[in-house]
Amino acid sequence: MQLVITGRVDPRVIQEIIARRPDLTLKVWNESGIISREQLLKWAEDADLMITMLTERVDTELLEHAPHLKIVSNMAVGFDNFDLNALEKSQVLATNTPDVLTEATAELTMALMLLVLRRLRSAEDALRQHHWTGWEPDGFLGLELYGKTLGIAGFGRIARSVVRRALAFGMRVNIFTRRALKDLPENVQQVSWEQLLESSDILSLHVPLTPQTFHLINRESLSRIKPTAILINTSRGAVIDEQALIEALRTGKLAGAGLDVFETEPLPPDSPLRALPNVTLLPHVGSATVETRLAMAQRAWHNILAYLNGQKPPDLLLPKLWPDKT
Repeated sequence: MQLVITGRVDPRVIQEIIARRPDLTLKVWNESGIISREQLLKWAEDADLMITMLTERVDTELLEHAPHLKIVSNMAVGFDNFDLNALEKSQVLATNTPDVLTEATAELTMALMLLVLRRLRSAEDALRQHHWTGWEPDGFLGLELYGKTLGIAGFGRIARSVVRRALAFGMRVNIFTRRALKDLPENVQQVSWEQLLESSDILSLHVPLTPQTFHLINRESLSRIKPTAILINTSRGAVIDEQALIEALRTGKLAGAGLDVFETEPLPPDSPLRALPNVTLLPHVGSATVETRLAMAQRAWHNILAYLNGQKPPDLLLPKLWPDKT
């Protein structure tokens, strides 16, 4: 059987695959940049198993090129690059990698808050460009996280991890989620969507990309946010209407933003976001730690391995496709 891996993974995972399943033949994309669509479709023709990155669309076109494909394991917690309807129709199993990137992404969320609120990017730029002439009492003044109200949209694993960190910083936390929450800790409360927008000093997005969350942050929602607030996004770029965000940042309706994800990735060279001084931009590095990327690759492989061993993959996205063996 042939296993296709569409991106560079930790060599330790390749060694484990070879050691545990020497019967597999491997095709691994080890070049710089992401695999081209043309190359991906060509490799899919002989693939029985695939480990994909979030940059690869697994849709009807790919599945039509992959007549032998049994399972595709996404090396990401999100799976908006998967057409689940097409996968179900083709009877191809699909998995993701939840849990393992929680702490890394929560850490980056807090880092973005600090970068934007404390104006750290501007301060470093001034230092590097020889514009800093010495300490001044009003130089590079930012704002503290302490005492601020953090609004969180969504309440999955990453959001819960952010809450723990925010409380350690002495923040108040408001949460919007459609399911009822119980036994929340002190200084944490569940609020309506309108209350979340209107009360947040910092609004952090932790929702999956679905038809319901597409452009969740738009002109209407931005009109409700405090002009002194900042917006943080480490989820998916299309949760924000970028044109509406750019307009709000330019006109002072929003004080700043910290973005790790974008509607189009990589961020286009002519994106107005690049020129805005009140925005911190990162190249989708939420899970970019050595520990997490290793754990993601291992979990993606272990989902494949479970299937090969006749066991139900632990992170199956379409459980209905797994035969009931009871």
